[in-house]
Amino acid sequence: MSESKQQYNIICFSNQLWDFPNWTNKRHVMSRMAQKGHNVLFVDPPINLGRVFIRQLLRGHWSLGRTATRLKKDPSGVHIYTPVSAVPFSKIAAKLHAQRIKKLSVKLLDPDKKTILWFYHVEIPSLATYLDTLDHDLLVYDCVDNYEGFPRYDTPEKKEMIRAKEQYLASKAAVVFATAPGLVDKLKHYNETVHFTPNVGDYEKFHKAVSDSQEIPDDLETITRPRVGFAGALDEYKFDFELMKEVAEKNPHVSFVLIGQIALKDRKADLSSTPLRGIENIHFLGHKPYGTLEKYYAGFDGYIIPYELNDYTVGGCFPVKFHDALAAGLPTVVTNLPAYLPFSHVSYISKSNEEFAVNVRKSLLEEDSSKIKARQKVAKENNWDGKVETMLDIVSNHI
Repeated sequence: MSESKQQYNIICFSNQLWDFPNWTNKRHVMSRMAQKGHNVLFVDPPINLGRVFIRQLLRGHWSLGRTATRLKKDPSGVHIYTPVSAVPFSKIAAKLHAQRIKKLSVKLLDPDKKTILWFYHVEIPSLATYLDTLDHDLLVYDCVDNYEGFPRYDTPEKKEMIRAKEQYLASKAAVVFATAPGLVDKLKHYNETVHFTPNVGDYEKFHKAVSDSQEIPDDLETITRPRVGFAGALDEYKFDFELMKEVAEKNPHVSFVLIGQIALKDRKADLSSTPLRGIENIHFLGHKPYGTLEKYYAGFDGYIIPYELNDYTVGGCFPVKFHDALAAGLPTVVTNLPAYLPFSHVSYISKSNEEFAVNVRKSLLEEDSSKIKARQKVAKENNWDGKVETMLDIVSNHI
C-alpha cells in the first residue's frame, strides 16, 4: 500500500479521555496520525467540575498551565483539549466549548491544510452545535462501538434517542468507518459509504513478548505456571464473570491472571464484589501502564477473552487485545463473536462455556512452533500503521 502524502488538520472528538488507562482505538489512531505529520487536535469528552475532574487533578494529569488552558501536548505531537463544563446547561456548554475549539484550531492548525472533523463521540450533547460551528472540509464518523447496546440505554426510548443521534451523524458524514460486521450492516441504512476497518493490534510492541530476553514483572513471576492472561477493563456488560468462574474451576491447575480495572468505575477495586471472589487460581493484578504490558504478555502461556454474547458485543465488538495477543504468539481462546470468524484458523473460538474450558486446556498443550508464527503473521498483517494508512487512503479519495 502506498504511503499517503497529503497531510491534514484533524479535529478529533473522542468519547474517552486521552489519559484513559487502556489505550483505545482513538489514541492508537490519532497518535499515529500525528507521527505521520498531520496536525491533530484531540478533544476529550467534556467533563463537569466534580468527581472526575478532582480525580484528574489528584492523579497529576492537570498542571497549573493545563488547568488554565485545558490544553496539553502529547509526545506523539497530538494536542489534547479537555472541555470542562462549569454551567449545568448542555446547549450553552456546547456553544462555549465549540467556540473555544474554533479558537484553538486557528492557533494550532495549518490554514493551508484541509481540515477533517473526525468523530467518535456520537453521544456528545448538542452534537449539531459542533458541526455547525467548526469549519471543515470533510466529516468522518469512525464507529467503534454499538452504542445502543450500552447498559445506560436500557429502555426503548433511550435506545431510540441514541439511534437517532447516530443516524444524524452517519448521514451527514462523507466517510463512515466501522470496526465490526454488525456495525457495517447497521450504518449502511444511514450512509452508503461505510468502510469496514476492523480493529487491529500493536504488532511492533507485542511481538517482542516472544523474546526470551523480556524481563517478567515480579508480581507475575511469583504466580505458578501455566499462566493464562487477560488484559483490559473488566466491565460487567462485556466481561463474562460467570464464564470466567466456570473456566477457572474446571482448570484448577491453571493460573488465570487478570490485568485491568473493574467496571470502568475509575476507582480502586478488587474481585471481592464479583463472582470471582475467593477463587484461588484467579490472580487480579489491577491496572498496569500500557508501556509495561508486553512484559506481562511475555510471562503468559495462553490468553483468553471471556466476553459475553449480548447486544453490545455481538452487534459491534472487536477487542483490540485480540491482535495484541496474536502478536505475542499466544494461543488465544475467545467466545463466539462474529468479529473473530475470519481468524478461526489462528484462535480457539468457543461456542459454549464447556468448550471454552476445554479449549484452554487444548491451547496449553500446543507444541507446534508453526502455530506461533501463523498467529504473528496474522497480527503483522493487522497492525495500527496499516489501518491508519488504509483510512487515510479512503479519506484522500473523498476529500
